[in-house]
Amino acid sequence: MMRSMYSGVSGLRNHQTRMDVIGNNIANVNTAGFKKSRVVFQDTLYQSIKGASRPDSNRGGTNPMAIGLGMTISSIDQIHTPSPAASTNKLTDMAVDGNGYFILRSGGQEFYTRNGAFEWDDWGRLVNAQGYNVLGYMTRIDPTTGEWVLDTNGDPTDNIDISGFKNIDAQATKRANFGGNVNAELAIPQVDDGSGTGTTRSILPQNPEYPGENDDVVIASREVYDSLGTPVTVYFRFFKYHVDPGVTTNWACDISLDPNFNNATGYSPSDFADVDLSTGTQASPAPGTLGSSGVDLVRIYNLKFNQNGAVVDAKDQPWLSQLELTIDRSNAPQDPTGRTAEDIKFTCDFTALKQFRAESDARISHQDGYSNGSLTSYSVGPDGVITGNFDNGESRALARVALAVMANPAGLVQLGNSLYQESPNCGDIKKVAAGNGGTKGIIPGSLEMSNVDLSEEFTDMIVTQRGFQANSRIITTSDEMLQELVNLKR
Repeated sequence: MMRSMYSGVSGLRNHQTRMDVIGNNIANVNTAGFKKSRVVFQDTLYQSIKGASRPDSNRGGTNPMAIGLGMTISSIDQIHTPSPAASTNKLTDMAVDGNGYFILRSGGQEFYTRNGAFEWDDWGRLVNAQGYNVLGYMTRIDPTTGEWVLDTNGDPTDNIDISGFKNIDAQATKRANFGGNVNAELAIPQVDDGSGTGTTRSILPQNPEYPGENDDVVIASREVYDSLGTPVTVYFRFFKYHVDPGVTTNWACDISLDPNFNNATGYSPSDFADVDLSTGTQASPAPGTLGSSGVDLVRIYNLKFNQNGAVVDAKDQPWLSQLELTIDRSNAPQDPTGRTAEDIKFTCDFTALKQFRAESDARISHQDGYSNGSLTSYSVGPDGVITGNFDNGESRALARVALAVMANPAGLVQLGNSLYQESPNCGDIKKVAAGNGGTKGIIPGSLEMSNVDLSEEFTDMIVTQRGFQANSRIITTSDEMLQELVNLKR
């Protein structure tokens, strides 16, 4: 008689636990990154009344008989299904897209979370609401080359800290790549052959006095930068000088710091230097220097185009259409500290130029120099890369957010504050850059919503309430039966 009461008590107690879990789920229906839980019941021990018997030739077998002693909790499971992301338009808010958890560090301990409500602290570190540092990969500046390198190999060991990137130092131009078109229909400049008959001939590319003002040329210009970040405008003048029918078309290019080239005030033929591009090698493209020893105009020649309008051997031997240009800066103004800029040494790459029957638009499509600048804004990409934008027009990847993935997220230990910690049953934790290692990446400017489904929780609440109510009836009915037993004496 008393066993039913204890069964009812176990039902009451464990249905109350289930209601506690449901209440916690509903309370966190609007908690960013919250993962709901569920309670799974199981029956408990049985008191055996009779064992099973084997059938024989005289009588059949009998089944065992046992009385259950109630129920208990089998597990309280965490449900780590992803949830939709809600846009917040806050740059530091991030939602994990698919698998993965943000990695936080505090006091030498690591934590995991799906709540990406982050902020920059006063020191320039990315932190959560509790001040825990967000882990990721930081960009390193190579001290030798000055190259910005964001290495995402291995586990992240760095707090995301952009305090060292508030300013960007000037970088001298090291490379300038040409693009665009030189018009194939431009005429070759001609010069009187001196015979007195009015006969003309094509000029030699080494002739410093030509082309003339009325000859067909293509002029382009671009600023390059010295080591102090001072811009220097360089002018380029292309002209055709020879056609080998059915084979190649040869062009030359004058390079000067004066837009008037050989018509500049004070220019003389002695200020001219010519460079044959065909003398360049893979280890050392053809060199040329402006400003040194009175050279005010450098002319390159043997820039050859094939019948398809492309530079000859642009892929196989690109050095034959490249120039190692040096601009002398020994007479450049000093900066306020008295420093003088180094000479500008950069590679002019003409391999991407084209020669078609179309308007000329030859230009330097890219050069890698810039002046010093200050960080003005930043953005976060779906791959977790934090890109800084500087007031000198440059953009640089500053850091990349890391994510952790594990075989069994439900095995993580819940700590509150939307934080989890490793447990022996969560499996090996792999830390990768967002977007790598089985992660889709992140959704910037958004927060992941809770995965609590109110309709499901309310339904579970009704079922739990009825279960609790039914178990209470077991106790009251058992009590009435005991009362009847006591009353037998009357």
